[in-house]
Amino acid sequence: MRIAKVPGVAVLALAIFGVGIKVGALLGMQQFALQDGAVKAALLTGELRALRAGETQKVIASKEIELDGEIVKALTFRDHGYPVLLWPFDGGYEHDRYLQSVARYRAEHAAAIPQLPIQQNTPMTGEMMTYAEEVRERTNQLVREYAK
Repeated sequence: MRIAKVPGVAVLALAIFGVGIKVGALLGMQQFALQDGAVKAALLTGELRALRAGETQKVIASKEIELDGEIVKALTFRDHGYPVLLWPFDGGYEHDRYLQSVARYRAEHAAAIPQLPIQQNTPMTGEMMTYAEEVRERTNQLVREYAK
């Protein structure tokens, strides 16, 4: 009799584990977004101060760099992400439509990060050069695939 109970317990344990992973992923995503609020609010405050002071080019440069990073993240998620983990919220975004809009903009305005001067012989020189190349490649990929 004890042997017959083992498969049932194993199935129950796997089901509980699966539900735990799913709930953890959803709550983790929500908590990550919420904890990021203070940092984003501080950055927006700086941008608003610059805009009010008439320093629009400073804000544009900042937003171009931010856009470069978001393009890399979006294409990485598209190529290597696990949207099924975000169920039931996995189908709520029209990624292709959004990426087409971004691609048309990037076709008109070059990526900022690859154009930034990188100081040589600093602790992060290699990483910065690698990231600049990744931004260049991902931006080219975005424009090639979505700027129609």
